Amino acid sequence: MDGNWLAVDTYDKIADVYTQQYFNDLSDAPWIDKFLHYLPPQAKILDVGCGPGEFTRYILDKNFDITGVDLSRAMIDIARERVGKEYFAIMDMCDLDYQPSTFDGLLAAYSLIHIPSSKVPHTLAGFYRILKPCGCLMIITQHGKPDRVVDEPLMAGEKMFINFFTGQRIASLLRAAGFTIIHQEELAIDDPDALSDRVIYTMARR
Repeated sequence: MDGNWLAVDTYDKIADVYTQQYFNDLSDAPWIDKFLHYLPPQAKILDVGCGPGEFTRYILDKNFDITGVDLSRAMIDIARERVGKEYFAIMDMCDLDYQPSTFDGLLAAYSLIHIPSSKVPHTLAGFYRILKPCGCLMIITQHGKPDRVVDEPLMAGEKMFINFFTGQRIASLLRAAGFTIIHQEELAIDDPDALSDRVIYTMARR
């Protein structure tokens, strides 16, 4: 099974427990706020790999025009129930069905880490295409080795595909896609269910 689809299959199974554990987790809020600072008021934003919609809800509450997309139907069902059905769509982040220059901002929080390395350049090119000129991209990734299948910590017996990054690697891929890096920060985290002990926050401009 393709790594991306393995991740989708596992997220369909763990959607409820994931939501229970992370939906109200605001630990990333300071960096989401930094991302929003680069955008105009009421900017149009796409939350790519939105999961149960926790970041979509947070940004929506700040009066931005945001849509969340995810390939996990179970996650989208939860997002529609908890946040609002009009804000979400089932869509593959590797093949985003939007016109060029549609969005002022794009957030990919803990989602690019489930895309195989072979598909990352194409995926980032898609991000670039749908962002407006000078639009801002925020990618939250975790530090570690690429392209692995590991045990899923939230459900015994399940596997998860992980493509972790270094700061240098994600920055190089973004530059190759045409982006300019405007901020990058790597921080330690303390989450016993996380598969990495460090998170990388990268902001870039089209």
